[in-house]
Amino acid sequence: MDIRVLGPVEVRQGGADLAIEGAQQQCVLGLLAVHLGAYVPVDRLIEALWEDDPPKTAKTIVQLKVSQLRKTLGDRIATTTAGYALAVPADDIDLGRFRGLVAEGRAAGRPDKAVVVWERALGLWRGQPLQGLGATWVEQRVRVPLLRERWDLVEEHAAALIELGRHREVPALLQELRNEEPLRETPHALAMTALWHDGRTAEALELFHAVQRLLAGELGVDPGPRLRDLHQRIVEGHRPVVPRQLPRDVAGFVGRRAEAEHVRRLLCDGRVAVVTGAAGIGKSALAVHVGHQIADDFPDGQLYVDLGGYGQGAPLPPERVLPRLLGALGVPAPGGAAEQLDVYRSTLATRRVLLVLDNAAGAEQVRPLLPGGSSCAVIVTSRDALRGLALQGAQSVRLATLTPQESRDLLTDLVGPDLVEADPVAVAELAALCGHLPLALAIAGANLIGRADLREYIKELHADRLSTLAVEGDAQATVAAAFAGSYAALAPDAQLLFRRLGLVPGCDFTAASAARLAGTDPATAKRLLSRLASAHLVEEHVPGRYRLHDLVCLYAREHCTVGDDDPAGLHAYYLHTARAAAPLLAPSIDLLPLSADDAPYDGEEFAGVEAAESWLQAEQHNLLAVIDHARDRMLWRLVETLRAFMYAGYQPEAIITLARRALAAAERAGDRAGQASMHHTLANAKFVLNEPRSAIHHSEIASDLYTEVGWHTGTLLTLTNLVVLSASLGDFQESVANHERVIKMWEAFEPSAKLAATLENYAIKLVWAGRAEEALRRQLRAIRIREALGEPPVWKARAYSIIGDIQLALGDLGAAVDAFEEGMTLAKGGQLAGTLSSAAMAHHMGGDGARAAELAARAIQVARARGLGSEYDEARSTLARVDDSLPFDERVGMLHDVLASYQDRTYPYLDVRARVWLAEVLLDGGRWDEAAAAAEQAFDSAVRYGLRRLEGQALTVQAKLHLRKGSPDAGREYAEKAAEVHREFGHRLDEAAALAVLDQT
Repeated sequence: MDIRVLGPVEVRQGGADLAIEGAQQQCVLGLLAVHLGAYVPVDRLIEALWEDDPPKTAKTIVQLKVSQLRKTLGDRIATTTAGYALAVPADDIDLGRFRGLVAEGRAAGRPDKAVVVWERALGLWRGQPLQGLGATWVEQRVRVPLLRERWDLVEEHAAALIELGRHREVPALLQELRNEEPLRETPHALAMTALWHDGRTAEALELFHAVQRLLAGELGVDPGPRLRDLHQRIVEGHRPVVPRQLPRDVAGFVGRRAEAEHVRRLLCDGRVAVVTGAAGIGKSALAVHVGHQIADDFPDGQLYVDLGGYGQGAPLPPERVLPRLLGALGVPAPGGAAEQLDVYRSTLATRRVLLVLDNAAGAEQVRPLLPGGSSCAVIVTSRDALRGLALQGAQSVRLATLTPQESRDLLTDLVGPDLVEADPVAVAELAALCGHLPLALAIAGANLIGRADLREYIKELHADRLSTLAVEGDAQATVAAAFAGSYAALAPDAQLLFRRLGLVPGCDFTAASAARLAGTDPATAKRLLSRLASAHLVEEHVPGRYRLHDLVCLYAREHCTVGDDDPAGLHAYYLHTARAAAPLLAPSIDLLPLSADDAPYDGEEFAGVEAAESWLQAEQHNLLAVIDHARDRMLWRLVETLRAFMYAGYQPEAIITLARRALAAAERAGDRAGQASMHHTLANAKFVLNEPRSAIHHSEIASDLYTEVGWHTGTLLTLTNLVVLSASLGDFQESVANHERVIKMWEAFEPSAKLAATLENYAIKLVWAGRAEEALRRQLRAIRIREALGEPPVWKARAYSIIGDIQLALGDLGAAVDAFEEGMTLAKGGQLAGTLSSAAMAHHMGGDGARAAELAARAIQVARARGLGSEYDEARSTLARVDDSLPFDERVGMLHDVLASYQDRTYPYLDVRARVWLAEVLLDGGRWDEAAAAAEQAFDSAVRYGLRRLEGQALTVQAKLHLRKGSPDAGREYAEKAAEVHREFGHRLDEAAALAVLDQT
């Protein structure tokens, strides 16, 4: 049997149509079908058929319609006290088949497979769901939610077609959706992207202007940030980020045909290919060579990371690699490692990307970096077999040494055929002495360039290092002998730079940092680096950035460095350059001023924020590596700079580890300034990780130490932190008192951004405490200070959002909506998500449920895209409260999920608010006992934390509950208490809501 509801309601069996007589009978069948086997109460069927004006015989009529349907469908209609249900498999209903195909496409993990399935799913639609049936109730409760599922899939389908390069198909696919939902921005953005990628730039720009005119005419607003950003990128000619990170392919690559084919076959089968073998065996060369061969199969790009498994420094942990990969994909990295992993896997889920993870130390280093789906290919290289990756379906491709003929071919490519063909016996001898190791052969070939006497070179190798080269199984010793010949051939100035490059702890370096090691200028350093690159001792892996192979670096450090080689110049360069970047990237962060005890200045200066960001992005991993090797005062000074970069990709967990080591060093040295700075750094990191008690502990110590060393700005900064932290623990009364004290201390200085920021934080806490009128005065003063200081306008988004929250608490919906609209125009990231959620609640309180639901859903999208956990939970709880078109159980489930997440975090205000909203949703859904429990919990917590507005709202819910349960006296008592609380603090709309309940008593 085939029951169809995605269009006119129809039933077919055996290829023939079955007659379903009358619109009411078709409506009943359609409602049972869209619930896919769930029982539909009789009251709901009555509401669907007659809405607010059912006849007295409505129940009898419904029973008659069901009886008539049974004549056609037989026992496929089940009856219980819960109502009626359609007892057929989901696949017998086109809606069930549609949802199954949608899920199948999403699970495919590859856009080419997904679009095939989704085309079948969209082909099931024949028009409007339950077309021609019902009125407002069916439209809002059934037709609109089903259409939303269809439009969501159309958007996913269009995005997948864009990923596959099938741009020309997208505009037609989206046309119906754009006509039906002209204010929905995502389909416009997808159509613009497709037109742009298809070379139809003028049409893409015209579409933007058409949408711009539409939104201005209909809503009086500009397009959202997504459309504006896309328009800007089209105007500027930018293309989507497609990383091409593979290093240059090895010139004259020889041999390895069987191994290369094995790797390609594994990747074709969706397996992870692990290339293993001894040091210098050519693992990286093979991985890069195969990567270039198959690059065209991965149109979304190729990622490459040297994991540093066997370099001088510690192997790169996944939490340091993930920000780099996300940056290469053009995706902002969220603050926490877990959120970064979620965003990383979500980003790769529908892309065709080749990932080469080079030089891995162990399976635990690689496993978190593996994409979750099968659309991407992964090649890993390691000296270790990485057997643990077999659990993820990985297979190893082990490399042996080159054959004699392959060694001869490699030398021919390196030094030319004349020298090789002149003495083939000597060539074979040289290859044997190199152990047929590709790296050793390459270095020997580099030393032979320009020499005419091959046997003379062989004599030199025999006399000094060839015996080591010939030791079987000792790859380090073998390669070290070849390095020694290359090093001996260098000029003295190149030798000095090469041996000091062994002091570089990071993954790569620039001419500027190399110049600090060589004690010369960047131009000379670049010339020396070019000479070393010609000798195959360094590699310019991207323009302007150089690196040493891990074995070359090991050789330089262990065999070349001497006593007067000192990394202090390099450490000073990173310290002063990082401090130059700090005020540009984090102007609100102050670092302890330098003194005569610190290294003399030797850093780079930046023309602006963009230059500082570029330096930090390129050097952040090297900065961490330098910190790993720094000692004493330089150690804590370097770690201190990370306080300014805590939101720029550095993981708080990693900063805590470094700060603890630096603190221990400062304590051993009796360095009170260093101890103060490290406690301050630990406090900030603990705050970011939502560990307020630990943050308070470190802030208190830092404040005392700053006072002791005489840095009063540091004392005030840490006291300000203590004020914010006390509020995060729910002690709002103490927080309010402390804010007053800290504000007076900041007022002793000239008006500053820090005073304004403290006033803003104070305003937020006052709103939470219910004191909205006081909050408004504080926030307006903060705005006046910032305007007088002439600060860049980045602060305005947060300021308008705070004003909106205050006006919402005061009940001035017009002013609140205006403020939120301005904030949404200016805000980005987490601030945008929070503003959207607040704006949604303002529209909900104003009775515009559709706009409220739209804004809340958009807040979820923004928070999810940026990996913002707290904002995501806030947006979900807001959507559950304002969107009553969602299924009741889904709304309740969302609120329970949010409350569960708050159990691990200290968000008392958000927790109590979510409990109030849960109580209201449960009350509306008729689950009174659960609503009563939630309202009581919310009330108790609100009283405990001093959240007076939420206290009043919880009382109002309890008043409604008592009225529903038939206890008007108790309802009156609770309503009077609620009205009294709101009247005291000027919460006009909340007071009106309480009085409305009181009127019902």
